[in-house]
Amino acid sequence: MPFPSPHLLVIFFLDIGSLPFIILPLFVEFLVLIRGAYTREPTDIVLAAVAVSCLLVSMWAVMESLNSSGGVYWGELFSAAAGGLLLFLVI
Repeated sequence: MPFPSPHLLVIFFLDIGSLPFIILPLFVEFLVLIRGAYTREPTDIVLAAVAVSCLLVSMWAVMESLNSSGGVYWGELFSAAAGGLLLFLVI
């Protein structure tokens, strides 16, 4: 059975440079949000509330990377900062 072409397996808007700045914070934010909905502890609920705002920043960064129109791109910086803040609060 022939394998599909490698360019079909790559998601077009994700490159290796966006992994630590967009994808990893987005992953952490989803995990904290799921943990807050699942455990129902007061601390986890507060962290999930913070994760929602961080999640919005990361989703904005993804949309900005999809619809880039030149100029300065701030999405990765803001996404990394929001994810770093959430990671600091969780740890």
